[in-house]
Amino acid sequence: MRVVLDTSVLITGLRSSSGAAAEILRLVLLRKLTILMDYKLACEYRDVALRVEHLIVSGKTQEEVTLLLDMLEAIAEPILVVDRHSPLSEDANDDMVLEVAINGSADAILTNNAKHFREAAIRFQLQLLKPAELLKEFRIRR
Repeated sequence: MRVVLDTSVLITGLRSSSGAAAEILRLVLLRKLTILMDYKLACEYRDVALRVEHLIVSGKTQEEVTLLLDMLEAIAEPILVVDRHSPLSEDANDDMVLEVAINGSADAILTNNAKHFREAAIRFQLQLLKPAELLKEFRIRR
């Protein structure tokens, strides 16, 4: 399954090792899910994940988070965003996620806040899933 992670899912997975978002990250690292990413989205992930407040809550060092991000970038399918449809939402960061999903023909966008993506998802026939919903679907497919 080809997915794009909303930054909130990445951060939730980093901050808590026991939730659905953390399990999504494990599945990506095991290459059971394919994440799609472009350079701008990778920069967004780094910018947010390396904020002091997230490091403190996660109990991880900057080096540990950087290593995880390096691994995610190394196994992500790189997407070249050529077809731009912006603005698609009220938030430019949400537009980045949508543009990668559209240009990469993603199966789903994983997000904790579907309302930010709903209109564009309907327009471009993109599935919106919370991490727990994807895990349920993933288990059914196996």
